[in-house]
Amino acid sequence: MPLPSTSNVTNPLAFGYQAQISDGITDILLRLAVAPGRELSITTAPLSAQQVNTAQVPEEFRAEFGQSFARSDFSGGAGLDQAHQRIQGTNDFRRFFDSKGIDVFKNADDSGKAYSIELLNETTAVTARASSNANQHIIAHEDVLYVAQGHTIYYSSNSGDTWTDTDPYSAQPSWNVTGMALEGHILYASLSDGTDSIVRQLDADNISGGWSNYTNAVSSRYIRGIFNVKNYILSVENDGKLQQLDGTSAPTLIKDLPSGSLWTSVIDGGSVILAAADDGYIYAIKDDQTSGLVLAGQTYIEGEDIVDMTESNGIVFFSTSQTAASGGKIGRVYRGTIATDGVLYTLDDRQLIKEFGDNDTTVDKSPTAFFNTRDQIYFGVIESGTETDLYSIYLPTLGYARNIYYTGTSGKIKGIAIANGKLFFIVTGVGLIKEAATLVSDGYIILPAADFYTSQAKQWIGGRVYTNAIPAGSSVLAEFSTDLDALENPEATSYSTLTKIETAQSGNEIPMINVIDRWLVSKLTINADSGRTSSPEVYSYSYRAFPEPEDIIARIPINVSDRIERPGKRAKNIPGIGKKLFDAVKKLEGKSVTLTLFKPNEIIRGIVENVTLPVQEITKLGSTMVFCTIQVRGQRQAAGTGEISSLGALGIGRLGIHQYGVWYTYKENLEYGRYKKSSRNIYT
Repeated sequence: MPLPSTSNVTNPLAFGYQAQISDGITDILLRLAVAPGRELSITTAPLSAQQVNTAQVPEEFRAEFGQSFARSDFSGGAGLDQAHQRIQGTNDFRRFFDSKGIDVFKNADDSGKAYSIELLNETTAVTARASSNANQHIIAHEDVLYVAQGHTIYYSSNSGDTWTDTDPYSAQPSWNVTGMALEGHILYASLSDGTDSIVRQLDADNISGGWSNYTNAVSSRYIRGIFNVKNYILSVENDGKLQQLDGTSAPTLIKDLPSGSLWTSVIDGGSVILAAADDGYIYAIKDDQTSGLVLAGQTYIEGEDIVDMTESNGIVFFSTSQTAASGGKIGRVYRGTIATDGVLYTLDDRQLIKEFGDNDTTVDKSPTAFFNTRDQIYFGVIESGTETDLYSIYLPTLGYARNIYYTGTSGKIKGIAIANGKLFFIVTGVGLIKEAATLVSDGYIILPAADFYTSQAKQWIGGRVYTNAIPAGSSVLAEFSTDLDALENPEATSYSTLTKIETAQSGNEIPMINVIDRWLVSKLTINADSGRTSSPEVYSYSYRAFPEPEDIIARIPINVSDRIERPGKRAKNIPGIGKKLFDAVKKLEGKSVTLTLFKPNEIIRGIVENVTLPVQEITKLGSTMVFCTIQVRGQRQAAGTGEISSLGALGIGRLGIHQYGVWYTYKENLEYGRYKKSSRNIYT
């Protein structure tokens, strides 16, 4: 005895069937059992707690309903474009996308002050040390700043307010300083006229004692720079030689590069000395205790020239350059560690930290002048034709961020130093730049785009900003955008204002009206007071959203009794049909189905979440009703001809009335309320 389906019922609605359910293989026609206490309901799926716990910071754990995205720590650094990714980095919960003029690392060292972000200091050119000389160098010793410009070395003990000059080699006033290095309190300076060279030394604790020779003047040797590494004084020369200097003794050759290649950096790499060249090689050099400094391995960075290096806490940082299609230089910063088999030393586990520029770059964006402090590493990058930026890497998290910057004539940074707690750096073509006492007028930070791991639209309902008491004349502007492109454009017109805070802020949620989208990109702008002496401090920033309901839930009571009710006809008992029907429906539990309701006109494509066990009910008239409830969760489909396909039918209308080309047997016709004297084609 077959179950009722569109293959054996010509006109389902006319014969008392109000619904159809199909798994794509079989379909079943259903009679509803709607009555008081067992109503048919179609509702949107209720908002529920997030299935993936996206809460990563305390500000996200709130009693309010919905999902929160927050940041109360930005020390993980920049470069994160999407907040919610399947594979999360260790510090992604405190990362952001981009910033400028904002100090994200200042209070990250757990020094007892609550973490916050605030404005950075602006910079200014030191007028007394303005110079376009190609030979400029900087170094500091116990807050005394030494700046070499051309032939002369200048020093200042009061942060560059006043300067005193000293002549490192009065015998040859036309020779330029090509490098400086410190060994304890001894300052070394290499000088050359492009052909001949000398290295001179000065006791920095007794400047009045004057300069003396460390090496004698040598002919036909152009020393391009000197380095103090592991208590060795090393020189690099214009013909590709790396040499160990030992006072007035003849230098010892360590490594001679192929013709045309030059050394770019020599550092203490921890277990070995590392020397980098512009041919893409990083060489490891070790003291073998018998022959002195010898080559102990090399690492090749294919397709890129090595620009600079530094090391801290066992991690080697290095920068590279690659020629862009537009004529500029693409710059990259990497990190890696020294690996050894006991004999050879190589740079292993190399990871890209940041890339600067692309093939459209027209300026040289290769990072230069690595400079180490206790918890940060600084380096310089030409940002544009009119701006040069310092970037810093925060060692506890290895996150990077843009730091102080200089606007005006851009140029490569030749060196960085700190004296009296202030940053100083040399910009080629400009001279000495100083971190000023005043703040930048404004700065911004852009958070990663948030979507809570789903592509569905969200109703963004509010945002919060926690700050300190806002200094008079300053402000904090919170903005948001649903345009993903706004990440890379801080001036995007798609940003809308959430709030502008100009007084003390309590952190109350600011409502957002009719903001519906998958993504939310948020931006904070901090503005200094008119005198640029005070900055607001921002402690945290958060947004809250509800997922837009897309699923609907249909709960339909169905008749699974043996008593078949037919409109306008006597009821008919078919023993066992109810159990057979229930068993068939029960088998659909957990399967993907299409549910069609004829009245009201609904088509729902989804999954059978559950089927309740049959319940027997005695009606007032004494008849027996057996029913169960089917719950289907899915999405509403557009109703219309062709929305449903069924076995044995070429097409069915949305009310289940029009069906063509279906054959039935005489017995089936009798069982399901039809009478036909032959099994010929039936049209109802």
